Amino acid sequence: MSANLRNVIKLVLGTVGCFALLLALQAILTNNNHRIDLTPEKKFTLSPRTEQIVKNLQKDVQALAFINSDRPENFFVEDMMGRMASLSKHFHHTIIDMNRNPALARQYNAVQYGTLVFESDGQRKGSLLSSGESAVALTLLQVTRNKEKTIYFLTGHGEGSLDNSVLQDGYSKLRGAIADETYHEKTLSLTSSGGVPEDASVAVILGPKGPFLSTELSALDAYVQRGGALFVLIDVNGSPSLVPFLAQYNIHIPDVVAVDPTKRLYAGEIITYRVSATAKTHPMLLSVNAPPIFSLARVVEVREDLAKGIIARPILATSGEGFATAANNISQAGTATFVAERDIPGPVPIAGEIALKRDDKLGRIAVFGDADMLNNSLLDQGGNRDLFVNAINWLAEDEEILGERPTRETPFVTTLILTDTDGRWPLTMSTVVLPGLFFLTGVAVFLWRRQHG
Repeated sequence: MSANLRNVIKLVLGTVGCFALLLALQAILTNNNHRIDLTPEKKFTLSPRTEQIVKNLQKDVQALAFINSDRPENFFVEDMMGRMASLSKHFHHTIIDMNRNPALARQYNAVQYGTLVFESDGQRKGSLLSSGESAVALTLLQVTRNKEKTIYFLTGHGEGSLDNSVLQDGYSKLRGAIADETYHEKTLSLTSSGGVPEDASVAVILGPKGPFLSTELSALDAYVQRGGALFVLIDVNGSPSLVPFLAQYNIHIPDVVAVDPTKRLYAGEIITYRVSATAKTHPMLLSVNAPPIFSLARVVEVREDLAKGIIARPILATSGEGFATAANNISQAGTATFVAERDIPGPVPIAGEIALKRDDKLGRIAVFGDADMLNNSLLDQGGNRDLFVNAINWLAEDEEILGERPTRETPFVTTLILTDTDGRWPLTMSTVVLPGLFFLTGVAVFLWRRQHG
């Protein structure tokens, strides 16, 4: 075989091998598609919650994206639809140019570029790309839900009101948080209704102050016994009649306040602090991406009793440096000192849940020792909003949408919440270490120049 022929064969084999390597590399990259999203608002990454919603689709969804082929946001629309379609065989999408299909746009009431319309099982609802990923996920949820779920808020005992927009005492922001989860909220007076309605997914008792009638407590008991979900948020000086009612389910609320000096907000009072998960993390906390903030929280201890069909799951506690003490031991400045003979050492439980097994039914009661953490001033602090909606999701048996939600941060603006311990290091660096280094450097330069003329 001549040298020229051997070179030709080598060239052909090398070329074929190169193409084969490129094809194999393309196949690997296609089946293992990973991306690094460096945008502050994570434009090119679906949130875990949106991924969960799409992955858990049980019926086909057709998405129509109405665009103008000349607009720059088209890439984001096509990219989002493509990522959703890759997560579920039930998700189908079509990109439609509004200018070339005006009749179809009118049929779907798409009057603005970037309109997304979802259809499933006879239901149709639209959203706008400019409204953000949360709004898109909400629309997808609405067209795929089999039935509307209702959250009832009890009234008649001084509970917090969702109609009150006052910063410290109002809870009007909760209405938006509930709507974002596609739930419908109603108020409920047990004295008028005589019981919790059958369509209740969750009954919420938000910071009650007045006493409950025995007939009302009997109605709540009947609701839990039939498999209902009760969410109680009780403050210091809250309704005393709820304490013995909850005790029958092995939920004990002693008349003490939990404080945490090391987890308090920087330069703040020790009764307002970042709370910690318990040793075994509850599922409702897995997607809360920031520690919740409680203020003047009561101790909530849940105890398991399998003989009575009670399964206990603690949710939140103070850190090991926290403790519980009587409210009158806390000064007006919000300070308190641990006394071993008097106080309860940490970690101190401040939220818990019990599941009550009755035949084939499972009733649930979740109790938080603080209702103020949901008021208009604290709801958007730390992980409070996510904790609330996750608790509702969990109690309403919507575990499939417990994933981490898209960030609510403004682009290029990051909220930083420091505990007292976290704040000491930057304070020490800025007031002691850095000035000290500059001083020592100046002294060293002065001595060197003096010594060397």
